[in-house]
Amino acid sequence: MSWLAAVLSMGMAHATVTVDGVEIEVVDPHLHTLEQVGDLNLTGKAFILRQLPSFVVPYYPALAARISDPYDERIGIGAQLDWAGVDQGVLMATYTHHTVGFMTNTALAEVLADPRNQRGDSVRFYGMASIMLDGTPDPGVMAHRLQALRSHLVDPELGFIGIKLAHAHQGVTMDDPWVDQVYELAAEEGVAVLLHTGVSPFPGTRSELEYAAPMDLEAAIRRHDGTGDHGRVEFVLSHVGTGHELAVLSALDLAERYDNVWLELSALGGGLTYDERGAEIEDDVPQYSWILKEILGRGLVKQSLFATDGPQSSGKVRDYLAEIIEAMQELGYTTDEIAAVLGGNFYRCFSRAD
Repeated sequence: MSWLAAVLSMGMAHATVTVDGVEIEVVDPHLHTLEQVGDLNLTGKAFILRQLPSFVVPYYPALAARISDPYDERIGIGAQLDWAGVDQGVLMATYTHHTVGFMTNTALAEVLADPRNQRGDSVRFYGMASIMLDGTPDPGVMAHRLQALRSHLVDPELGFIGIKLAHAHQGVTMDDPWVDQVYELAAEEGVAVLLHTGVSPFPGTRSELEYAAPMDLEAAIRRHDGTGDHGRVEFVLSHVGTGHELAVLSALDLAERYDNVWLELSALGGGLTYDERGAEIEDDVPQYSWILKEILGRGLVKQSLFATDGPQSSGKVRDYLAEIIEAMQELGYTTDEIAAVLGGNFYRCFSRAD
């Protein structure tokens, strides 16, 4: 198949994939790194270990440390992107210590400032900063957290191009009023906000719709659509409501109604866990199959972004990219539409990226 021809040139050139004879630049705007393996939550780590073959478990700490290292030459994140033919990636800061683990803004800033990240006039990795959402803090604590977040966004040269939130992992409902201040900050600094939507298998994650489904974001999305006094914010609905049919449908509906809503296609390789009524179901059909069909049918290709939520394991980025490309080809996406989803739309959504 043509997508297998990953074109990796020397020096300043870009990594690309080839689709139907056309070289296409790919960006993965959802990648996770760690300061150290110990930053994984213990219950989250136990969950990961249960998914692994028994012979791999003794080697997990060493493998996890290397796979999540952006600069490990053999199996690190950059090496995984090279293998897949992905040109640039975005690393996430996360304050999800109750469910998965954490990567602080400060630690990520050091990763982005590493000389190995520089590639001529551009970089290999951008970053998304985050903020702790535990509880409803008093005004002084809230102001301190917001100022700390702003400090990483105020200078574009630091490499942060957006804000990462995960309501379901952080235990905050989608319409929590104090999070509005995060959106105001995003508008002031001119950065996008990427939000986890949908359910998650990690222990401790909230699966109720008020935490997982994006319909309660509508007031904030409308307030920041660029037509009023609050400025414009690009809302990136990560995972398109994965796992819950109603969350998926609400994400698609919001994207149809608002052009500042983006559908980010990571973590859609499994089936649905809940149907539209909220009943648990067993489904092994990859969600990206019908979501990509809905995106094409609803005219939302221009608001859709490829991503992986990787690296997770060696080869995950490459394999998921191949699956998404194959699904788009089978659904009749044009080469231009595939190129837009894989990389072109990223630069329209994240205006700080070059």
